[in-house]
Amino acid sequence: MAILLTSGLVLGFSATFGSEQALIHYGMVAAVSVLVATNLFLVTELSYAFLGEFATSPEPLRAVVEALSPPR
Repeated sequence: MAILLTSGLVLGFSATFGSEQALIHYGMVAAVSVLVATNLFLVTELSYAFLGEFATSPEPLRAVVEALSPPR
């Protein structure tokens, strides 16, 4: 959800990028930079779900695999 929201905001900023005022340009560039950095952070955190501060355990997946596998 966050990736879709920030991507929409980046598209919105690019639509209004034709403004003539320099202060608005600086603000939009800073906001787009923060949004892109947020997206990159989310992608890297979600790519390694079992590592890092927000890690998850593989135990629930193992329990499901064990429950669905045929008896030995």
